[in-house]
Amino acid sequence: MGKQTVLIVDRDHSVRQWLRENVKCSSNHFVFWECSNGLEAEKYINALQPDLIFMDVKLPGKCGFEVIETVEYQPTVIFTSTSAQDAAKAFEYQAIDYLIKPLTSERLRLALERFKQWSGTTGKKVLANDSQVSYPARILVERGHRLTSIPINKITHLKADKDYTWIYTLNGESYLSTTGIGQLERKLNPQWFIRVHRSYIINIDHIQELYRDISKLFVSLPNAIEINVGRNYLPAVKELIF
Repeated sequence: MGKQTVLIVDRDHSVRQWLRENVKCSSNHFVFWECSNGLEAEKYINALQPDLIFMDVKLPGKCGFEVIETVEYQPTVIFTSTSAQDAAKAFEYQAIDYLIKPLTSERLRLALERFKQWSGTTGKKVLANDSQVSYPARILVERGHRLTSIPINKITHLKADKDYTWIYTLNGESYLSTTGIGQLERKLNPQWFIRVHRSYIINIDHIQELYRDISKLFVSLPNAIEINVGRNYLPAVKELIF
């Protein structure tokens, strides 16, 4: 097994040291990097493309969520914080865990077990009983004072808009959901919906064509929609090519 890169981002040196020593005790297959603020974290993530990141929510320069929003490479991240108030938001950013300080060895062990379940995937969660998971055929989205029923197979793509998500359909209509794109992704069947960018999920049944423009790959969808495939999501899209 090759070495896995772990990036620890925290303004507190003692926290970084504790994490490094305790993660190292769990396995000798890790290589560690550290930084202390959000601006450094953004550079490190894009350059190193680490396998795992421990990142404090409250960072100088940019907070942890802002870092995840701006980086090109989308990492596997475990957020840390002194309170539980941002826990729900953390999971909208595809965090695999959220640790509350002061950190404990037992809680860290459980977080690393979750990471092992993710290792070797393309960023999608590994569910033990995935074949038994049922996905809705329709979703309800608020529009004005009413809820509109949208057939899942009519959705062409979803676009993140901060903490909200735009849902687009074949007939050209759009609906603004108050649910984050990360939460919606977990509710959609991964056999039909794939993440192609940190801000976009597409329905593969509505892909019209793929094309390359200089060094970028684009997906063409109905209604003249073209979406740039993020570098970290290329493997998932290439699996569709025969």
